[in-house]
Amino acid sequence: MNSNLVKHTNKFLDSPKKLLWFYIILNIIPGIFLIFTEPFNVYGKIILILFPSGLYFIIFTLSRNTGLIQLILIFLLIIHAFQLVVFYLFGEDVIAVDMFLNVVTTNPSEAGELLNSLWPSIIFVCVLYIPAIIIAILQFRRKVYLDSAYRKKMIVSGSALILCSILLSLLAKDKNTDKYTFHENVYPVNVFYNLGFAVNKWHKSNLYLTTSKDFTFDAKREVSAGQREIYVLVIGETSRAENWSLYGYERETTPQLKQKQGLVFFDDAITQSNTTHKSVSIMLSAASAENYGIVYEQKSIIEAFKEVGFTTAFLSNQGANNTFTQYFAESADYYRNIRSVGTKLVTVENYDDALLPIFRHCIDSIQNNLLVVMHTYGSHFNYQERYPKRFSRFKPDNVTEITRKEKEKLLNAYDNTILYTDDFLAQITDILESTESCSAMLYASDHGEDILDDDRMKFLHASPNPTIYQLRIPMFVWFSENYRTDFPAKVDAAKTNKVKPVATNAMFHTLLDIASIKTSYLKEDLSLVNPSFKIAKRMYLGDHDNPVFFYNANLKKEDKMMIDKRNIHH
Repeated sequence: MNSNLVKHTNKFLDSPKKLLWFYIILNIIPGIFLIFTEPFNVYGKIILILFPSGLYFIIFTLSRNTGLIQLILIFLLIIHAFQLVVFYLFGEDVIAVDMFLNVVTTNPSEAGELLNSLWPSIIFVCVLYIPAIIIAILQFRRKVYLDSAYRKKMIVSGSALILCSILLSLLAKDKNTDKYTFHENVYPVNVFYNLGFAVNKWHKSNLYLTTSKDFTFDAKREVSAGQREIYVLVIGETSRAENWSLYGYERETTPQLKQKQGLVFFDDAITQSNTTHKSVSIMLSAASAENYGIVYEQKSIIEAFKEVGFTTAFLSNQGANNTFTQYFAESADYYRNIRSVGTKLVTVENYDDALLPIFRHCIDSIQNNLLVVMHTYGSHFNYQERYPKRFSRFKPDNVTEITRKEKEKLLNAYDNTILYTDDFLAQITDILESTESCSAMLYASDHGEDILDDDRMKFLHASPNPTIYQLRIPMFVWFSENYRTDFPAKVDAAKTNKVKPVATNAMFHTLLDIASIKTSYLKEDLSLVNPSFKIAKRMYLGDHDNPVFFYNANLKKEDKMMIDKRNIHH
């Protein structure tokens, strides 16, 4: 048996034509998957096979030794492997711009937690592509050559396939956009376009301190309270409205917040991005899905508060990274990150309430008017590591794998994170109330999360196409008793606006308005504490930083059914 296997293996390795077709088929596997997942008409789907096949026909016959070509294209196998992992994780689409950026902005702790849930796909791509590399090495060393006549025939055939693809593209359509382009829709061209887009974004963000250094809000205050003012912005992480009892969830996950006087939560809130680095930058600046490019030139809301004399503090439980969030955080008068200690990450029992003593210290040691931004770790996976054991109310919550049979444990652990967030936020309001200052707290989560909610079995967030579970978030504002006395009109406006459809691009304008800060960059029709707030079409920030009406962001029928069920405005 072994001798026969060796014989067949040697026969395969000595056949240049078989090896050529082996490499071609291996490289078009991701395109085959995309046929079943992408929202294209039949012509668009045919191109997904025709074009890369023609491309590989030509590329692999540029040399007599096709093994040499495959070795040169090892980077392409890595892209294929990444793509297949994306299929496993999200079930659709190609490697997005944000995924490339997540590779360089995600801390090792987060990456490790995610990789633990992806091991089946990692094993699959290793089994698929590592033998191919070994075969290519063997072919290269054995000098198994393709004859010139066959090479010419393949080049002609490849050229014909590419020409057919170009002609078919005139009839091809993306059902969501009614457009079809090679650089956005055809693999692997679109992946390399996305990679280039990501590199360009990364370069521009690294120049941020230079491109924004001369920016000013020219902020002023026309009205102030007759006492000390303290305003807090809490940025949640991966918290979805679906699991908040304040939003009708059957489990009691927000028992403390619902008892709070002065709390106004917004019934219908969505995020403008399902990725942290974009969503948080929108919350902290005047940028939005509609005009995201201004984020490279303008400063954050922290600067506006500093211009009118507030002392500012940024307290974070997120690992430091080279994103706008980090640049904004470091612009505060006082910056403290409890997850990063030097070059090391603190990942064990590093709960959000460790921020509270630092918050209390800021209040006690700074007598000035104060803005505090808190960036929490909230409900980020791995859920059971986000709360102390005393918050393990919903059991069992000892998740061991991401499967349908573990869904109850996943939900239990996730709900415990919401219960813990409720306690954390309630403690902030208690601290603020105890200061007897004029104070307010604004909260929103950066995005939501998929937790195997329907037959699609989607999990996590930051997928190339969002779901309603990733989009719909909790958002609320809390006013102290003194604030309610000093600024009743703003409180009344918030109560009026609570039933209106809102998005995270309102956060910047709302916080400025809460503090009565005037600047030409304040849009009162986006402030949730202003009677001028206007209902507008809510946009989602696409992968290429283009605004898309959230309802048309490739939401599926399951999402639209949930939108109708939850009476979400669209």
